[in-house]
Amino acid sequence: MNRSNIQQEVALLHREIWKQKEVLWPNRQLMPLQMLEPDAAAYLLDVEYLTLPNLGSTKFMRSGQGPGIAGLIDRQANKIAISMAYPEQVQRFTGAHEVGHFMLHEGQIMLRDRPLDGSANAGHRSDIEREADYFAACFLMPPNLLTAHFEAQFGCKGAFKFTETTSFHLNHNDPDSLQYASQGSLDREFALARCENFGGRRMNSLAKQFRVSDSAMALRIKELGLVVWP
Repeated sequence: MNRSNIQQEVALLHREIWKQKEVLWPNRQLMPLQMLEPDAAAYLLDVEYLTLPNLGSTKFMRSGQGPGIAGLIDRQANKIAISMAYPEQVQRFTGAHEVGHFMLHEGQIMLRDRPLDGSANAGHRSDIEREADYFAACFLMPPNLLTAHFEAQFGCKGAFKFTETTSFHLNHNDPDSLQYASQGSLDREFALARCENFGGRRMNSLAKQFRVSDSAMALRIKELGLVVWP
């Protein structure tokens, strides 16, 4: 499945979550950012979403596997299970990844995944795993919502331009490392993803606001073209 189709699937899911927000969160008024929950998506898909202390029991593991498993889907049982043995950003990305498998890969009956956080150095990934990764990134960091938060965070309209001044604000110890960074390095994207002080203002980083890893946020910033190059 190409990325455009995955984006469309995620957009439909987001719209359904918005339409069903009063069912999902009765008597609560949530902001859109607070609704990006894998378990809410699973509920709308009529899939049971379990969070368990770990997935190391014989019920969930094959020989040689177990404690390293962070998430799984069992289509026959209509279940997604996520291990709570990992940090929140890993649980959420893994959960969204499993929802992606459920929506995109009907032929996959049972899948088990190691911990996932959207990292750039995840190693070799099969096509279906990359598709589920992209689904998770789109689900947890929607383009319009992330762009709005990004622009509010850095006081810009559209992509961020690295100048001598802005590079200093992001890394006053070594601004040249950002101003003259290689386009393929992700250095600028990481600086923006984890920034908590810009122009004298203290703030929660974008990664923390969206409850994803710095790496996942940096990759998403790059995917959405939110950095001006050169």
